[in-house]
Amino acid sequence: MSLGVGGQNLFSINDQFMQMNLINQRVRLGGVEIWELRNEAHMAHPIHVHGVSYQVLSRDGASPPEWECGHKDTVLVHRDETVRLAMRFTQRADEAHPYMYHCHILEHEGIGMMGQFTVL
Repeated sequence: MSLGVGGQNLFSINDQFMQMNLINQRVRLGGVEIWELRNEAHMAHPIHVHGVSYQVLSRDGASPPEWECGHKDTVLVHRDETVRLAMRFTQRADEAHPYMYHCHILEHEGIGMMGQFTVL
């Protein structure tokens, strides 16, 4: 999955703002996915994903530094950077109780820089 951070709507993800009645992504329980985060904004954004830990595969195609090789739940994506993450989804989340992904800067989260996903 590819998430565009920023873009035309500066504090959005994939040029969308959070909508409580919208499931942005659907993933398969037990599945492994590669998520690619592209930061098109004018500043860095710490992206947090609920319900899963992940490993940083690369930053702009290069291996991550050694300190970043463990499991994470938040990753800082710098301006004009692409970060690839590997995730295994082992916890169910249905449409009534979806997980979220969002910028971990409170002001950005508060204006809608987040999305929801299910794991079924």
